[in-house]
Amino acid sequence: MTTSKKPTARRPRSPKPAPAPDPCGTCAGSGETTTAVRVGRKRREIGATQTGLCPDCLGTGIA
Repeated sequence: MTTSKKPTARRPRSPKPAPAPDPCGTCAGSGETTTAVRVGRKRREIGATQTGLCPDCLGTGIA
């Protein structure tokens, strides 16, 4: 009785790292946007600004 060689097993490949997602174009990756404060019935702008969540990425900073 002859012994036959086993076929060599392939080594599993290591997964490639995922590419980094692009930063959001609206907030440049910070997750916040600034807008001028408007007051009054005619919506005039005053010299103040306020920050809020980016409407495109919802604060994650990733597009």
